[in-house]
Amino acid sequence: MSGSLLQKSNRRVYIQLALAGVIFIIITFGLSPDLSWSLRSTAGITAAAIWLWVLEPIPMPLTAVMYVAGLPILGAASLETALGGFASGSTFLIMAGFMMAQGVNSTLLGKRFANMTIVRFGGSVGGVLAGVLLAPQLLSIFIPATGVRTTLLLPAVMAVIQSMGLRRNTNTAKLLVLGLSFGTSISGVGLLPAAIANVLTVDLLKSSLGQHIYYFEWFKMTWPAWLLMIPLTWLIMLKIFPPEVKVLEIGEIEQELRGMGTLSREEKKCLGILTLTVLLWMTESFHHLPTAVPALLAVVLMGLPGIGVASWEKLKEIDWGTVLLMGATLSLASAINKSGAAELLAGKLLAFPGVEAGLSLPLLTVGILALLTHVYHLGVSNVSTVVLTLTPVILQIALKLGINPLLAAVTINISAMLGFLLVVETLPGVITYATGVYSPQDLMKVGFWLTLASIIVVILTAMLWWPLIGLS
Repeated sequence: MSGSLLQKSNRRVYIQLALAGVIFIIITFGLSPDLSWSLRSTAGITAAAIWLWVLEPIPMPLTAVMYVAGLPILGAASLETALGGFASGSTFLIMAGFMMAQGVNSTLLGKRFANMTIVRFGGSVGGVLAGVLLAPQLLSIFIPATGVRTTLLLPAVMAVIQSMGLRRNTNTAKLLVLGLSFGTSISGVGLLPAAIANVLTVDLLKSSLGQHIYYFEWFKMTWPAWLLMIPLTWLIMLKIFPPEVKVLEIGEIEQELRGMGTLSREEKKCLGILTLTVLLWMTESFHHLPTAVPALLAVVLMGLPGIGVASWEKLKEIDWGTVLLMGATLSLASAINKSGAAELLAGKLLAFPGVEAGLSLPLLTVGILALLTHVYHLGVSNVSTVVLTLTPVILQIALKLGINPLLAAVTINISAMLGFLLVVETLPGVITYATGVYSPQDLMKVGFWLTLASIIVVILTAMLWWPLIGLS
């Protein structure tokens, strides 16, 4: 980058940082002086943080760390509160999940599984699309990160496109790449460790209400929405993007799969460690070990000489920025709750005409919350940020109106996971968009119907299933 371009880029960064400062001042000093300084400054910091997370003039983790430092500097929260998110089990689960993925990727196990799934359903375009949609659902059992699952499966999908000689702007290519993006996002809904947002929601429920949600409890609440979205996505995608060809050539993937031979010793060890981890997650209600502990144990086993499958140097090559982002945003969410800012924002939201009346009607509550989350998600692109900034406010509203807080939190979580309108709404969207196969307009064209379908699915789940399990 030339000197003049660098100067212009830096100027834009500092202009946006200055505007964030202006937002902080307007919010903090615009609120009634009768409110505590902690509340007003936390509300200002939160508004400024959202501004920077939306525009992203500096990396999101850097913004998060800046606001962790800002909380005690500005007297919004104590140092213990500002750093509390880094002691959360959610932060360590994310770290361990990334390390587990590094361990899996050091063997052929993940690639073998991806290829086997596509081959199993291969042949017709509809069959391969089904395989692409189902592969991340199965991988979500073992790999707790949507971005990692996308990265693991993308080479196999691109191999199918290349072996067929498909142009990147064909409907068939769009079906497969967008199918991977949507399928991986959906795969985060049903299992507690399968997505960062799930873990953060559970963490917020525990810190705000003292309510602990276990592995099977989460699955019991979310499985209808999770499973219904898979065939609906398949049907809608084939309708919006009718394929130009009937049969896809998957010989290259079959050949690669044959070349892998039988499971190696390293793959068997990796599979054994992953199986133990999942069993510990599934039995959490019996041994009461937090979700992060089995994941940390898996990292230890993967790195031990003779027992493990990867070196420590390999395991620690993870996205530490995301780990920092999680810890910092959890700290900010804690400050929002402790200062009373969440309660204030809840009151402001309820003051809008019709909001309180609509949320007081059981049949409308879930639909309104789902729609609100999707609209909010368009501005605040990061799923974790949506959950961490919106959920505390809605929990306060739920308590005021006598709505089940768990119902509200799960509705927000599922809706945030199923953001299909903009590329930046999900990490799988960002990763797959980089292939150049589809445009933002392509995403919007199919994403509108998928978003509508997701709202309907959440409403039906709330009406027909949740009352049967006492969630109403």
